[in-house]
Amino acid sequence: MLIFFCFTLIVLCSIPIFFVKYNPNYFKNSSFKTHLKIFFLKLIIISMIIYIFISNLSISESKLFIIIGCFIFIIFHFIEGFILQNILTKNGK
Repeated sequence: MLIFFCFTLIVLCSIPIFFVKYNPNYFKNSSFKTHLKIFFLKLIIISMIIYIFISNLSISESKLFIIIGCFIFIIFHFIEGFILQNILTKNGK
């Protein structure tokens, strides 16, 4: 069950990375508010997925699922930030 949970979170966290990678024009002229909205949207979606897994499957190791979910979210958020930073610095912004 833990492997399916991790795979689901990795797929969900990869979607914004592909969006940034293949649609960089959206982020070239965006403000901090746009980035903040995207961050909170990702945070809400990942939190809902963690809650769904814990509550519907009656998982006894809920702390482990919460820690792994947060770790995956943080790692993929940093990866997205590095990709976005490279895109913005290459375009001279």
